[in-house]
Amino acid sequence: MTETDTEIRMMLVDSARRWTERACTPELRSMTSEHATGCPPERWGELAELGWLGIAMPEADGGMGAGLPEQCLLAEQLGRALLTEPFVSNAVLGNSLMDAVAHGALRASWLPELASGERRVAWSAWEPDGAALLMHPSAKAKREGEFWRVSGAKGLMPGAGGADALLVTAQLAHDTTRTGLFLVETTATDMTLKNERLYDGRHAASVLMNNVKASLLQEASTEDLLQLLSQVLDRGLVAHCAETLGTAQAAFDITLDYVRTRRQFGRALGQNQIVQHRLVDLYVELQETRALCLEAAQAPQSRRVAALALRTGHVARHTWEEAIQLHGAIGMTDEYALGAYVRRLALAADLYGTSTDHSDRLANISLGAMA
Repeated sequence: MTETDTEIRMMLVDSARRWTERACTPELRSMTSEHATGCPPERWGELAELGWLGIAMPEADGGMGAGLPEQCLLAEQLGRALLTEPFVSNAVLGNSLMDAVAHGALRASWLPELASGERRVAWSAWEPDGAALLMHPSAKAKREGEFWRVSGAKGLMPGAGGADALLVTAQLAHDTTRTGLFLVETTATDMTLKNERLYDGRHAASVLMNNVKASLLQEASTEDLLQLLSQVLDRGLVAHCAETLGTAQAAFDITLDYVRTRRQFGRALGQNQIVQHRLVDLYVELQETRALCLEAAQAPQSRRVAALALRTGHVARHTWEEAIQLHGAIGMTDEYALGAYVRRLALAADLYGTSTDHSDRLANISLGAMA
C-alpha cells in the first residue's frame, strides 16, 4: 500500500468518525430503530451522498472503485457508533452479490441506483430453519415465459425489510440438481415480508413467496452456485467482523474510562493489578483480531475468513462479559451507554453464524487441505 493509499484511508476514517458523531447519537439511533423497517430513506440517502454505499462498486456502475479494505474501515467506524441502518447486509452483501451476477439491462438499471441510494437490495441468504448458513434451498422456481415464478420461504435477514428487491435462491423445477439466483421485487404480489426488531435495535425480516414473479440472475449446479455465493458471503463476513470490532473497541474504551474514574476503598478500580491484567489481555485480543481482519480484507480466502469469524465471535463475547463484570450492575442498564454496546455484541457474535458453525467450517477447510 502506497503512502497516498494510506492518506486516503485515513481521510475516510476521519470523515466517518465526524459523520457518526453527528448522525449516530442515541436519540437518532432510537428514531431509526423505531422506523417501520429500521432504515429511514433519508438516512440511507445520507450514506449514499457520502459515497459509502457504492464505495466498492465499479466506477462504470456509479461506484467509487475501491475495495473490501475500504468497506471494512467504514464498517468499523459505523460499528463503533452503533449505526442502526443495515450497511453490511445491504451495502456490502446485497450490492456485492448484484455486482457479481447482474448483467446487461438489469445491471445498468440497478447498480447505479444502489450506489446512489435510490434503491436498496438485500440478499435473503438463510433458510427458514433459523441457521445462518448457506444451504440447499427449499424454495422452488418454475419458468413462465421470459420470467420465473418462485415459491418458498427464507429466514430472518438483516436489511430485508424495506428493501426494493430481494436476492433469493431456489431449486429449478425442471432439474432439481440445479439452482437459480433470482431477483424478486418486493412490490410483487403474493409476497409476505415479516419484519422484526432485534434486541439490539436493528431490524431483520423473513419472507414467504407464493408463485412470485422473479428474474433469473444466475443458474448453475447447486454446488457451483453455493460456491459462488460463499465467496460473496465471505466478503460480508469480513465486513461484519470489522463492524463488530468497532463496537467491541468502543465498549472497551467505555470500560477503561470507567475503571480509571470509579473509586472504591479510596482508589480507582484501574489501580488494581488484576483489573489492569484483564484489560491488557482484552486489548491484545482486539489488536490481534484487527490484524487478522485487515489480512482477510486484503485477500478474503475461505480459511482466513473462517478463522476471523471464529475469533471475532470469541472477542465479542469476551468484551461484553468483561465490560459487565468490571462495571457491575450499572453496565446492564438501558440508561448507561454501555448497555447498547453489550446488546449489539451479544447479537453480533452469532448474527452471521455461531462459533460452532465457523469452527466446523475451519476444521473442514483445514482437513481438506491436508487430504
